[in-house]
Order: sequence, then structure tokens, then C-alpha cells
Amino acid sequence: MTLAPLPEQIPTIRGVLKYFKVTSYITGVFLILIMVMWAIRLSIHADLWLAGPDGFLALAFYSEGADGVKVGLPTNGFSLTSVSLIVHGWLYVAYLFGDFRLWTLLRWSFTRFLIIALGGIVPFLSFFTEKYFAKVAEADLKKVV
Repeated sequence: MTLAPLPEQIPTIRGVLKYFKVTSYITGVFLILIMVMWAIRLSIHADLWLAGPDGFLALAFYSEGADGVKVGLPTNGFSLTSVSLIVHGWLYVAYLFGDFRLWTLLRWSFTRFLIIALGGIVPFLSFFTEKYFAKVAEADLKKVV
């Protein structure tokens, strides 16, 4: 059973809802980006490399050694593939924070919290959870007013 949000928290909830919408889209875009880079990594054994020896932005091909270590990657510049994984990780933390705030302020069930949390790790799901649960949140807020 979902309890109604408290009337004095409505302005806070509206701000958190905006935060949640923004983090949902940004996290979803980065998740799609890392899935594309993962597909490139698996299919042609390459990472997207910035400021490496092959130019400003290039694919850096590698082979895997017997111990699973990547051999042949440049020694200068940095891997945008690795950077995008790190950035997505931190964006997911921000997304989870928004999820947690919505969950606590709107007094939703733990199942809703988990479904929304999956949006940051299942490709494209964050776009659907944002759209659906934003409508649910707005409907919950209308009940209070």
C-alpha cells in the first residue's frame, strides 16, 4: 500500500522530480554509450582513444594476452571507453539518489524503488521508468492538493 505524500513536502517533491528526470535521461544516454563501446570492444577488440598516437580521437586496437591483459593499447592519451564507464558509475549514483528521494518523499513501496533503480543498469529502461513514474508522481501529488 502506498501512502500519500505529506502536503508540506510538495515543493520539495517537485524539485526532486525535476532532478530525477534529468538524471534519468543523462544516465540512460551514458548507458547506451557504454553499451555501444562494449559492442565495439567485443566485436573488433578496440577502445575509443582520445589524444593518442593515432590522432585526437581514434579506435585503438588491441589483442588479449594469455592472462587476459590487453596488449597493444597506446601509452599516451586515455581511453574514452574506460572514462565513460567511470562517468556512468557516478551518474548512476546521482540517479539512485534521485530515486531514493522520490521513494522516501512519495512514500512508495520498495518494489518501485527497485524497478526505478534497474533503469540505470538496463539499457533504455531509464527512459521508460522516468516517463511512467513521473506520471505516477504527478498523480500522487494531485491527490494531495
